Amino acid sequence: MNRSLGSVASVVIAIATVAFAISMLIGAAPLSWATSMILSWGYVVLASSLAAEAADSRKAAAYSGLAFAVIYAGYVSAVYFVQLTTVLQNAATADILMQLSYAQHGSLMFNLDLLGYGMMAASTFFIGLSMVAASTPDRVLRVFLMLHGVFAPACVLLPIFNVFGSMGGASGDVIGVAVLLVWCVYFFPIAVLAFRHFRMGRLQARP
Repeated sequence: MNRSLGSVASVVIAIATVAFAISMLIGAAPLSWATSMILSWGYVVLASSLAAEAADSRKAAAYSGLAFAVIYAGYVSAVYFVQLTTVLQNAATADILMQLSYAQHGSLMFNLDLLGYGMMAASTFFIGLSMVAASTPDRVLRVFLMLHGVFAPACVLLPIFNVFGSMGGASGDVIGVAVLLVWCVYFFPIAVLAFRHFRMGRLQARP
């Protein structure tokens, strides 16, 4: 069951990552919001599946990774649910919508979203730390997960110093889209390698 859930979660994450990248390229904000929510839920299942495999001596790292995954999903789900409901439906006054809008650099929701992805980066680091890689692809997966953790400090500190808030206008939007596309290119192999990890484990478990 653990590996089956892990396989499904990996596929969901891969599809959501591609869909998110497409939404960035075509400027379909509602699609990006929806796929971000789905990706966060899929990642919680993936983190749970990898944490379940951790050796006893690495359980603390696995549990830490899972805890950060839940925090990430909570923040991201709240941010994008607000975008798909209150913001999309204009169900608030203009000044409130400005703070609730993710598109507004430096807004409340923008900063909470970055905090959420900082938690995701922390989660991948600890999940990678909990893995004992038995093959070259698994070692690559472990390295990808742990290196992804370097985004955690940036995601937390950049909003504090209002770096994105000072990058308003078209140039800021272009830079933001470029960064997100680079992230998609980086994260997609994690989903592919995770699927291989769970799939190979299932095949080896068969009599």
